[in-house]
Amino acid sequence: MPRLFVYPKKGEFFQFILKEEKISLGRSGDNDIPIQDPFSSGNHALIYPKDSRYMIRDNNSKNGTFLNGKRVQKETELNKGDEILIGSTRIVFDKELSTNVEMTDAGPSSANINTIMHLKEILKKPDISTTIRAAAKDLDLDRIKTEHRSFSVISEVSKALVLHMPLNELLDHVMDLIGENLPMDRGILMLKEGNPAQLIPKVIRINNKRLKDQRILVSQSIVNMVMNKHSSVLISDVQADPQLKSRDSIIKMNIHSAVCVPLWDNKEIIGIIYSDRISLMKPFTDEDLKLLTLLGNLAAVKIENSKSIEMSIEKEKMEKELSLAAEIQTDFLPKATPEFKGFDISGYMTPCYQVGGDYYDYMPIGSDRLGITIADVSGKGVSASLLMASLRASLHSEVHLLYDMEKMTANLNDFIHKSSSINSFITFFFCELNMKSGKLKFINAGHNPPIVLDKKGNINRLESCGLCLGMFPDVEYKAQTVVLHPGDITLLFTDGITESRNKENKEFEEEKLVKFLKKKSKLPAPELIKEIQKEVETFTADTDQMDDQTVVVIKKT
Repeated sequence: MPRLFVYPKKGEFFQFILKEEKISLGRSGDNDIPIQDPFSSGNHALIYPKDSRYMIRDNNSKNGTFLNGKRVQKETELNKGDEILIGSTRIVFDKELSTNVEMTDAGPSSANINTIMHLKEILKKPDISTTIRAAAKDLDLDRIKTEHRSFSVISEVSKALVLHMPLNELLDHVMDLIGENLPMDRGILMLKEGNPAQLIPKVIRINNKRLKDQRILVSQSIVNMVMNKHSSVLISDVQADPQLKSRDSIIKMNIHSAVCVPLWDNKEIIGIIYSDRISLMKPFTDEDLKLLTLLGNLAAVKIENSKSIEMSIEKEKMEKELSLAAEIQTDFLPKATPEFKGFDISGYMTPCYQVGGDYYDYMPIGSDRLGITIADVSGKGVSASLLMASLRASLHSEVHLLYDMEKMTANLNDFIHKSSSINSFITFFFCELNMKSGKLKFINAGHNPPIVLDKKGNINRLESCGLCLGMFPDVEYKAQTVVLHPGDITLLFTDGITESRNKENKEFEEEKLVKFLKKKSKLPAPELIKEIQKEVETFTADTDQMDDQTVVVIKKT
């Protein structure tokens, strides 16, 4: 069976064997894996088996669950070696880390810090006049050799990092290049991830075989100095400090020399590189510190470029998927106006994004009855459109020649309640038109009351007769009936119409919709639909559409 390897920010790691059942993770003691982390929610996340795989899902936590550096937005499959981040706690799926890095408050005193260099001093361009004066002096061969080495290394690394590669490969490549040009026993590349942002080890290099499988304790004070002061730090002969002889130092070994530099992408610090020498007796020099800082800057820019490229590729892929989803959703909507003797019917839906949670439909029930529905799923985008698709499928399976409207709505409510999250619901209106009698039998489950305008200009509203779908189980609904007479107009709409806003942040409002309906009541249903659409577009000119917009017009001819 696969295992979870849990690495708290402080203390020993532990492992948990997964079985064929759902497990919960969080700060509360009733979780299968309690996580004592101040940034973890009480019931933070769930891991469960599905189709011979294991999935992870965030449980509406405050600070989010991160998988391989990206926030978990939906049910996501876990693969061997995947890293889960909950607060400051790292959890690796089915793979034990050979070396664990832990931040410690213990560390070198100021006496051990040889050099602190600010980024600006290292990365600034050389002054021309200073260079000319230096050239006029006696030649310093050692300095020239050092500068030549630095320029050669930077040039070679720049060439090696020209081509784009996936982020994980890039991070490994960066540490390989640094190891080739700056001998070290150990090196760690850490990037900021999670919420709140914290340093997470991404690549660990152990060149001394004797040091493998040793836990690395990184001094929090040194890291803070690098991050907060935007500086590079050189540390020498840490074990010489008598205060630390009986305590853990940066690494629980005799460190002869260590350097810690920021990964600065010319905008912000995105991480650090730490390396040390233990078996290598020659300590790091100031020139080594400068070189590693320059390499870190070069690597940081490349890392951010790689992230941007991957985000661009992911965005393009998502846009293609959304485009396909939009086509599918369009196919769900009616292809044509229904031919129903004695009635003139038309509708339209405009999603706020490529896909949306509004829905309308026509369903013939025998030869002389027609079902018409309009619904609005809470939320927007892909999640809302998926729930809408589920509602449509269930509705079509429920409506048949001998269906019962009240029982159908109760069944839909229970289905939505079971198959959606606790904060999801659907406002739903369903009506059945009778061709012979002109009766309109309806159930309104928390939807905006449709407007009925008679030929004398009187207004009647088809008020709610039950809760929104999915809010609570076992809800009963009571159908109501009105009779439509020649000249009557019934207008079904979603709140995306009445709550649309103009540049002054004023809503379109139902009163304006009623006045417009009275003004244009003589128009055929398709023309009336177009005029409503134009009126809303004119009202909201130069503003972004904030919600899906749907309208259905039913005229009794």
